[in-house]
Amino acid sequence: MPLVELFGGYGFTRLDGGGGTWSNLNGAVGSLGWNVKPWLQIVADTSYDFVTVSGTKTVLYGNHYGPRLFGRMRNRWGITPFVEGLVGGSRADITVSGTGGYSTSYSSISYKVGGGLDLKPSRHFEIRLIDIDYYRTSFGTNVHQNNYWASAGIVIRLFGGSE
Repeated sequence: MPLVELFGGYGFTRLDGGGGTWSNLNGAVGSLGWNVKPWLQIVADTSYDFVTVSGTKTVLYGNHYGPRLFGRMRNRWGITPFVEGLVGGSRADITVSGTGGYSTSYSSISYKVGGGLDLKPSRHFEIRLIDIDYYRTSFGTNVHQNNYWASAGIVIRLFGGSE
């Protein structure tokens, strides 16, 4: 098993705006995973997503940490499923441009719970086909948001022995 895995890719967030409104944010995600066991990885991920609608720019930052459990087994397609539970913090920056414009920022404890699939075309690279998470934030007092997160990209596997 490789000791470390680096991931980078595209991130998409469906952000609950309250009252039945949603915003679709696009951006990037990166993570560092340390393989403790063949089936257990400790993950640190960071993300940046944004959207601009009618002169209002919303930027969502997230940093999450926790375990990722893999179902590593030999199969002819080289597909590895995983589940994860990550806890951390999120920040939303909102900037309204134009006359009377302003900026505000909200921070909250957040968590992501979900899973995905990796495809392994070679020993040192994987393709993260999909990673889908329920993403809960709590921007505001006594409220929470039920968001959704998806990402895909490339995994680079480093410092490993033979498999």
